[in-house]
Amino acid sequence: MIEINPSSPVPLYQQIVEQIRRLVALGALKPGDRLPTVRELAVRTRVNRNTAARAIQQLEIDGVVRTRVGQGTFVEQAGRHLDPARRDGAVDELIDRLLIEAGTLGVALDELGQRLARRIERFRNEEKENLQ
Repeated sequence: MIEINPSSPVPLYQQIVEQIRRLVALGALKPGDRLPTVRELAVRTRVNRNTAARAIQQLEIDGVVRTRVGQGTFVEQAGRHLDPARRDGAVDELIDRLLIEAGTLGVALDELGQRLARRIERFRNEEKENLQ
């Protein structure tokens, strides 16, 4: 399920984090689902165990997963440990970064809105496919 691109400028652990977050967002991984062990994840993605451990640690910090000693690592309920004001602030910050980056690239706000609507629709379709 997770494919790593060793030639990407994105660090390997971050590639794992982003792909697991995407799988959770799409519903392919659901709250309560067990993730592979660090060793299994390292073997599947062909990375060092420390790299896999760093990815899991980052996912724990982000509240995406929770590790229970002796039981494994499990997907958490989305936003379970975030207070609503912090969640809203984080989303607003991401939106602001998108607006700044798009403006820097010369993308007009109207075009950005249209592109975002298309991406949301594409994401919903992927989500539906994962539910089937």
